[in-house]
Amino acid sequence: MPATRLPSIRSQKLSTASRTRTQAEYAIGAGDVLSIKVYDHEELTVKVRVTEGGAIDFPLIGQVYVGGLGISAAAERIEVALADGYIIEPQVTIFIEQFKSKKVVVLGPVHNPGLVELNGPITLLELLSQVGGLKDNAGQTATIKRQGNGTQENISINLDRLIRTGDPQQNIQIQGGDTVSIAEGAVCFITGEVNQPGEYLCARNATVLKILSLAGGFTERALESGMKINRTVNGVKHVVQHVDQDTLVQPDDVIIVPERTISKKEESLCYITGEVNRPGAYPCSRRMSILKLLTRAGGFTEKALESGIEINRQVNGNKQVLQAVNKDTLLLPEDVVVVPASAAKKEAVCYITGQVNRPGAYPCGRNTTVLKMVSLAGSFTGIAAESRIKINRMINGTKQVLEDVDHDTLVRPEDVIVVPESFF
Repeated sequence: MPATRLPSIRSQKLSTASRTRTQAEYAIGAGDVLSIKVYDHEELTVKVRVTEGGAIDFPLIGQVYVGGLGISAAAERIEVALADGYIIEPQVTIFIEQFKSKKVVVLGPVHNPGLVELNGPITLLELLSQVGGLKDNAGQTATIKRQGNGTQENISINLDRLIRTGDPQQNIQIQGGDTVSIAEGAVCFITGEVNQPGEYLCARNATVLKILSLAGGFTERALESGMKINRTVNGVKHVVQHVDQDTLVQPDDVIIVPERTISKKEESLCYITGEVNRPGAYPCSRRMSILKLLTRAGGFTEKALESGIEINRQVNGNKQVLQAVNKDTLLLPEDVVVVPASAAKKEAVCYITGQVNRPGAYPCGRNTTVLKMVSLAGSFTGIAAESRIKINRMINGTKQVLEDVDHDTLVRPEDVIVVPESFF
């Protein structure tokens, strides 16, 4: 009597394969160990290893070539052979017990580069985790070199979109034989009178202010108005002379902060007093803003009334008090910036936590950015995941988490800025 075909068995096989992510995703290869069952014929249940030639030995039918086939195709090939005079309408299921055939090479700034043996289907994000993650000097792109039909395909991946958003279009399936190359990130250099001279990641649209912040700011001997950039263009070195903190930097730029060779009496100065951490006189270079002067002065104290900042300015020998100012207001030489203490009314604050040097609560006025908060908190630690900052924000009594946060994102009172630890 012919065996009755049960559709539920086939659907069960598809479900199992889907759960293990092998169906239609994994091509069987040499060294793989397969568990094969034939419905209603337990005597044909076997575990076999695929030979180097891509074949297996199966009861009744002998050698079957399954190398390069997916799970369904291999099962169907065995079913066809069994139906040829052995079993009526056989139903075969295959489960991969051990994955041994697939290897990839991972190159570039990852913690454990080299040859990786795959243990089944794997995505790019899973592979990066398996090799220990990206190093700090990793760039924003990965290239996957894939051989097929005698040609090589180069697949470009945007790592920033992959890691920050989990973009499924970037998180592609890795195949055996792939070579995954991680690009090194662009870097800039800063030397001279900064607290931590050295090499720093230099992302697109990075400014001198950003690199200065990473380098711990100026020393007391720095001549801010004398900054230069050594830049190589088409193999020719150029010196960029008119540099301020808003100047955009390019990969491999060398920012030079010279030592002051003139006294403060001879140099144009601005002054800041009141509720800042380091009140005093500071070089007042071209396009010096209140924000830059605040950064030089170590930011606000806990008692500062940020919304009450004033500028005392001498105009034709007469003192003027400018009150309608903000952090972008430009200063003139000899200006005195006054940061008053807050009154009984509590000044609006934001909070910053995680991988910054001084987590805590800081004044949070209008137009305050994430970068300003990071500056007030003493900049990032060495293990900060700068590209994955989040903001926890209460809106109408409901907590919302803002994911797409960069340094220019404006913060609101009571926001909590979270700087996570880097896993790559």
